[in-house]
Amino acid sequence: MDPTVADVLAIASVQAGDPRVRAGEQALGEPVRWVHVSEIANVAGTLQGGELLLSTGIVAADPGVDLVAYVTALRDAGARGLIVELGPHLPALPEPMVRTARRLGFPLVELRRTVRFVEITEAVHAGIVNAQHERLRFTQQVNEVFTTLTVEGARAEEVLAQAGALSGHPVVLEDLAHHAIAFSGTRVGEVLRDWESRSRLAVAGGDTAVAGPERWLCTPVGPRRGRWGRLVVPLAVADLDRVTGVLERAAATLAITRMLHGGKDIALDAHGGMLRDLLTGQITDEHAVGARLRAIGLRVGRAYAVLVLAVGTPGAPSADADHAALDAAAATARTQGRAALTGVTAPGRVAIVFSCPAETDEPAAVRSFLAALSTQPRLPAGLIVAAATPATRFSGLSAALEEATHIADAVAADQGRVGAREVYRTRDLGARGLLWSLRADPRLHQFAELQLHPLLSRPAEQDLLELLRSYLAANGNVAVLARALHLSRPAVYARLKRLSDVLGRDIADAETRVSLHLAVIAHDQA
Repeated sequence: MDPTVADVLAIASVQAGDPRVRAGEQALGEPVRWVHVSEIANVAGTLQGGELLLSTGIVAADPGVDLVAYVTALRDAGARGLIVELGPHLPALPEPMVRTARRLGFPLVELRRTVRFVEITEAVHAGIVNAQHERLRFTQQVNEVFTTLTVEGARAEEVLAQAGALSGHPVVLEDLAHHAIAFSGTRVGEVLRDWESRSRLAVAGGDTAVAGPERWLCTPVGPRRGRWGRLVVPLAVADLDRVTGVLERAAATLAITRMLHGGKDIALDAHGGMLRDLLTGQITDEHAVGARLRAIGLRVGRAYAVLVLAVGTPGAPSADADHAALDAAAATARTQGRAALTGVTAPGRVAIVFSCPAETDEPAAVRSFLAALSTQPRLPAGLIVAAATPATRFSGLSAALEEATHIADAVAADQGRVGAREVYRTRDLGARGLLWSLRADPRLHQFAELQLHPLLSRPAEQDLLELLRSYLAANGNVAVLARALHLSRPAVYARLKRLSDVLGRDIADAETRVSLHLAVIAHDQA
């Protein structure tokens, strides 16, 4: 950033001359491109604009010079100001010169002690050259950072994180409906407060511009004939050139990566980032969470439905299937007019959050959403839908997402052993849900191993393990088991006796059967 007139007056070599500002105090913040020593009356034609002139007063002391025209010509040529050194030949600045400078708001400074102009020019020019070098270095850094992000196809959150770090300001990506779909920076609650209404006041047009009562810096995102969003620094920026360069480079990166990914909906990608932040507990403050969710377009309600879809074959998630389920969920929300937060939270897991008028309305709202979802043409087959206990506060969404994810994981792991349902809730899991939450506990593994060791230690007895599963599924009813195995009752009794002998336990005993059932579930989940 170039030094201002005030910056030049503050350097030691100028201060040694005891400077006194006679006019143009309001323009001392103007940037100085160069410092030029001039002792000719017709200097205006030699200027390019942005120069601060130094003079020993030869022109000012010349009775043949029209000082009004001289000062006016300097101002019109773009000079930033005039510093005149007083001396025996010029004990004071002529009044016509001072009056004209004041009328024009042109900085006019007198030095009441002798100085060496070469020291002033050396100091200022060194600072200007260093500043230019720093700008070049910074521009190179910005280009390198965003080129790398473009090549890697970075997510919107990554692009905004770098834009925020390089600019030193919060950066927001919003869509054309003024929803803040991605954000980088701190003080979330303050920055995103009443975002939509504040954003609508910052009308910036089709180019980078400062707009609105809060002096936001705005840059459009997307090709000129296909704008789909804009980047915003939602505050007044001091170093406008520096931050503009960062913002425009970030906007280009977002536009290119979106094109390279076939025009994917960056809003859904950003929603996924928000949901992952909630799930991992990175944002828990009610005010901050509320500000982000309202800014992203989620409607405020008395309750929030939280769903997680388990997509694809357990253990073999597919990114294509995830995106197909995500697109179907987003399309369903649009069709129903719901402002929903939808995103991929992990491979094979798609989360959906939307508001409800009240907690008691959540079951009906979920059923309506799932009925509409089932009609989507690209919806992957075999989806498992898990629903959490409705959240009644924004800060409760983190726990609700964790609950729904736990249900989806548990049902997916025991697929085929849990009764088929349109939507699964915590109460539907029973012991399986409890064991799933304890699956990492070594004591549970030890329990399962001890209970099933006689069967697991003998590869030849694997048929007995399947028999035990079938017996437990029949709830110990031999008649039901015989029909399931297509065997006679005597044959089943013979097999069950062999199973009891190998286990060394009476499998007809209720407590023994409970222990074995828990052990089998834990073993299968592991």
